[in-house]
Amino acid sequence: MSIPSHGPLKLSVGASIGMKIGAILLAVPFVGFSLLAISAIERAVQRSAGGSALDFQILMVPFVVIIIVFLAVALGLLGFRAEMDGSVVKVHGAFTTRRVDLARARVWLESFPECSRARDLTGHRLPYLYLYAQERGGRKILLRLRAARASLPPHELAALAGAIESGHRTGADADEAARTAGLLRRLSADPAVRVP
Repeated sequence: MSIPSHGPLKLSVGASIGMKIGAILLAVPFVGFSLLAISAIERAVQRSAGGSALDFQILMVPFVVIIIVFLAVALGLLGFRAEMDGSVVKVHGAFTTRRVDLARARVWLESFPECSRARDLTGHRLPYLYLYAQERGGRKILLRLRAARASLPPHELAALAGAIESGHRTGADADEAARTAGLLRRLSADPAVRVP
């Protein structure tokens, strides 16, 4: 059974605007400093009589690594997004796109204690909650469903639960899918539900 689709549903799993701005503000000085250092090293090597191209290349390696790391992290945060079309979830990264059909995939939830001081209304700490999905022979994808300060909106949690329930599974995969979909439905009704 497939879910009727009215176009892709954008899932709220990407980085917040604040995180994106923070990543850019952090990357710009490091990348700028690294470019200035490479330029200074190049000028110093050219001025020295015994300087060779190998000296320049060895000295600039750490700065090139810094540039690559900060640009990759910034691009990853800026480009990360997920959408669901029917029961198929597409997770777009900076350089890759992964797809998984939640109706056919093995799905499970995992929660981890969070590091911040965020608490629900009862004073209990809210764990990070992740949905994992993997089709047979495919790559595993993960979606962060709840973090320290926010969780996916109820309609997105219900849509994920509906996509999981739309497939036919047997054995342990069916039991895990039913538990996962049930917890997603409970979370869509009450975001403060205790996660086992």
